Amino acid sequence: MLNSYTAGQVPNGYTMDLSGLNVANVMNLSYDEAQLTTLMITNVAIVGTKGKEARFIGLKLNQPALYCAQIIEKDQRRKMMKKLLGLSVVLFLAALLIVPPSSAADEPPVVVGRVYHVEGDLLRYVPEENDWVAAIRDAPFSAGDTLYTGSRGQAELIVPNGTWIRIGDSTQVQFIGLEPDVSEVDVAAGLARFYNKDSDLVIKATSPFGYVLVYPGSVFDFYVGENSTEVVAIQGTLTFVHAPTNARYEIAAGNPSILADMSQVSSEDGAVDPIWDGWNRTRESFWASRGKTTGRSVQYLPPALRHEAYAFEENGRWEQVHYEGGNRWFWRPTRVAPGWAPFTNGRWTEWYGDQTWIPSEPFGYTTHHYGNWIYARNNWYWAPPVATVTVGLPLLNIGFFWNPGRVSWIHSGSNVGWVPLAPRETYYSHYRWGGPHVVHVTNVNITQINVYPRNYAYARHAVVVPQRDFYTVNNYKTVRVKNINNTTIINNYQAAPVVSNKVITNYSTIKQRRNFANVQVKEKPHRTVTERIEANQKIIAQGRRERPAVLQQQVKGIKEGKVNREAKIQQPKVTNYIVPATEINRPKSEMKLQQKEIKKATREESGVSPRPTVKPGKPSAKPEGVETEKPGKTKGVAPSKPATKPEAVAPPKPATKPEKVAPAKPGQKIEGEVSEKPTPKDRVVPAKPQPKEKLEKLAPAKDEDADKPNKKPVRGAPAKVRSQDRQKGDPDEQEKPR
Repeated sequence: MLNSYTAGQVPNGYTMDLSGLNVANVMNLSYDEAQLTTLMITNVAIVGTKGKEARFIGLKLNQPALYCAQIIEKDQRRKMMKKLLGLSVVLFLAALLIVPPSSAADEPPVVVGRVYHVEGDLLRYVPEENDWVAAIRDAPFSAGDTLYTGSRGQAELIVPNGTWIRIGDSTQVQFIGLEPDVSEVDVAAGLARFYNKDSDLVIKATSPFGYVLVYPGSVFDFYVGENSTEVVAIQGTLTFVHAPTNARYEIAAGNPSILADMSQVSSEDGAVDPIWDGWNRTRESFWASRGKTTGRSVQYLPPALRHEAYAFEENGRWEQVHYEGGNRWFWRPTRVAPGWAPFTNGRWTEWYGDQTWIPSEPFGYTTHHYGNWIYARNNWYWAPPVATVTVGLPLLNIGFFWNPGRVSWIHSGSNVGWVPLAPRETYYSHYRWGGPHVVHVTNVNITQINVYPRNYAYARHAVVVPQRDFYTVNNYKTVRVKNINNTTIINNYQAAPVVSNKVITNYSTIKQRRNFANVQVKEKPHRTVTERIEANQKIIAQGRRERPAVLQQQVKGIKEGKVNREAKIQQPKVTNYIVPATEINRPKSEMKLQQKEIKKATREESGVSPRPTVKPGKPSAKPEGVETEKPGKTKGVAPSKPATKPEAVAPPKPATKPEKVAPAKPGQKIEGEVSEKPTPKDRVVPAKPQPKEKLEKLAPAKDEDADKPNKKPVRGAPAKVRSQDRQKGDPDEQEKPR
């Protein structure tokens, strides 16, 4: 239905994008019905007749838009009708010969994960450069991406399909495939904890020794070394498939773990590393507290984003705004500086070929990659995405699709800028992101796309910066070009669908364009680690898509293996491949790379309490999304009290078997645990879950003292943790606010 119109002309040689042209309807128009009521603009080029002008009256909502062509001069009706009929034939033939920009309306949504929390160093591999860049909080990742933690790095990764992953130090993970119902992640080496938080999801975690299927509601630890791997079920059930023997093994929480090398499979006692378990419990405490958030954010955010409700409640409010003929619920940020606007506090980076926004605000990731920003009543409002239509919630119908950053590009001389797009305006991209208002651009059809600054609803809100600052700062607040108004934009700036050499001088040669932050990486993984990355890239290039039912059926068809409890298999050991950036190509034989046992080395290096939180390299304006327990008050495994003078602790005897701690259930209550003097002989039995209603009492610890120097506990064996002091936790309950 056409609600408003804007008149315009099509002069000689003028090219306009069209899509959805209904040729049949054009040809069937009668002489007296010279109105093209089914013409849809964006995909087919239409050129003005030489020496003539055709007047168009068009609905200026957003591209793709409906257009209605009406012949104004009555004495030229017959001539113009004949030309339109001829034009329909030309358009039909042209559609067969040219490759038009393709709309992504029917494309499946791309599943994109988020780096939610970082401690220490986290790196992302850039295949185009065969190099590594620093990954920070709110950096995106998807199929094909590889992440690597530093020697003292840890990270929390969240995928909106229900996959949550935490990775320890010196860990390499590569995402083979991310679909709404399947996640396939390769752990080449290191330590990772996987959570399956969705009832329809299956996670496939691979390694050089085989893979694990993680079923709904399950949690497990994956210790992957160069000599062996261990699979520890913490909650629910898993299936481990040993690749060398093609045999499957069922694992359940509370039972022995699986320990395997390249020839045989044995079992272990199912204990987890105490330091690792303590850090995970700290993160669970953080989410447990956020899970108690109430308010409209819980009601208006789609389920996959509901864990973010706390950020919206803390940083803004929901208001009813009259928009598109009705009252809509939009969210407005209130804890921002006067004059704040979207796409200003943060920076752009090239990811998957498109400019991707890396925000600085605590609410920035969700609001800049989902839904749409709207300017109304002299304020910027965010319209949330709608996963399913809910009766009684007057929200704007915006689909649940991830996007890099819905803007259009403008440029003039040495300046480059961007304009936030209104909900129905077309977003052009190199990658097929999916969604009803996304057009896929290729090198073939980019010359057919014509965009003009005056056509954008929010042109006067353009953000303009010098080209030299586009990839060299982490925040554009201080480098914006001032005195930019609507007249300046229309008269002096050109629009472009995507960023190219035409928009930014020598764009394709700027190496920094793929940086997530303006950070120099001094240490990187040795080139040895890229061998598995390249092997996995060949699998990804095949474009296969796994299905949950097919995966489970395939596993059932694999013979059941028999655990050899007498087999002598070493604990997983990992090599620290992090080296100075100048030595990544140095022959491995000339280097002394340190190897360590994953569990034992972690405990001996850091004691028995979780490591102090290391603030990630993000702007100070953005608070860290974690609260770390005070050293000396770590819940779960109690450390020794710090002495005034550091005690000298004798190293453990080689013959002594490393002490291990049974895993804590995710989100379990850990108050009231009894600290005892640690003794090497203490063992921990699996926890007996208590009613999860007590979860509400669990509050996150504070991190004020996390970095104080004299709080580090002395090294020692882990304390005994009694099963009756533990409580069952439900990761789904903690994730979703009540």
